Amino acid sequence: MKRRTFLAGSGGVVAWPSLARAQKVPRVGYVVAGDPEPGWTLFRKAMADLGYVQGRSITYEYAAIGGDAANADALVAPLVRRPVDLIVAVFTPAIAAARRATTTIPIVFSGGGALDTGMLRNIARPEANLTGVFNPAAALAGKAIELFREIKPATRLLGVVANQPDPFHVVMMGAVEAAAKAGKFDVAPVFIRSADELGPAIDMLAARRVDGVLVQPSVGLQAAAVNAMRHRLPAFSFRRGIAESGGLFSYSPDNAEVTRILAGYVDKVLKGTRIADLPAQELAHFELVVNLKTARTLGLTPSAMFLNRADEVIE
Repeated sequence: MKRRTFLAGSGGVVAWPSLARAQKVPRVGYVVAGDPEPGWTLFRKAMADLGYVQGRSITYEYAAIGGDAANADALVAPLVRRPVDLIVAVFTPAIAAARRATTTIPIVFSGGGALDTGMLRNIARPEANLTGVFNPAAALAGKAIELFREIKPATRLLGVVANQPDPFHVVMMGAVEAAAKAGKFDVAPVFIRSADELGPAIDMLAARRVDGVLVQPSVGLQAAAVNAMRHRLPAFSFRRGIAESGGLFSYSPDNAEVTRILAGYVDKVLKGTRIADLPAQELAHFELVVNLKTARTLGLTPSAMFLNRADEVIE
């Protein structure tokens, strides 16, 4: 299912970097790939905690790319034309599209792909108009595979759903191939270009009798979990949404922590801080969420040691 949402707020146009001197309400664009929630709600709450009242001291313009990364440019372009005063970009397709669309509007991002794909080159002193919070996403993919093999140590063939229009898929597949070589198992990757291809991709992997499926987050984790369960396939990823939607587990950043950091960056930029003076921040804390209900449905039994390491167990 394609999700393309655009909600326009009202507010004045303010030129960066003189935002702190503006008298009109700043307008912030928020563009996200993959599943928009809970990040969108958490971000607005974090901004409210900093004193920003929607419609009075800030307005938002929201664009959801969903699993259709190829459409990212078309969804970001209206934000730049208005223009918004700042763009929050979540996940690599959104970051890449925002970066292509503007070199002047400040961009605050969340996602490992900005560093892994070379869009962010200077962490300590960001260049141009891009800074934010990143995670070692390629390493997280490798760790997620390691955790899956603790649950299914006899894994011989691992399915992977990769989002081809998302630049991060190349980096992710490198991590997957390295894990496969070290673990002496084979990989069955399927590269999709739109959300419509997700269901057929998982059908194909089920036909190949894969032991499990690693899902790239930007394809849409809710739909991936539902489709995997149709075939009784354990699905996992390095974003929490897969576990919450019925997948086996996730190993990922803490969404609440990420959005608090994002809101802090936005607050500073709106008050006049230059992007170059806001070092990008690497996340150091990650959480393991295990869906024990799904494990039982699939006939899997995570060890007590595995469950004791989990930050959250869904039953």
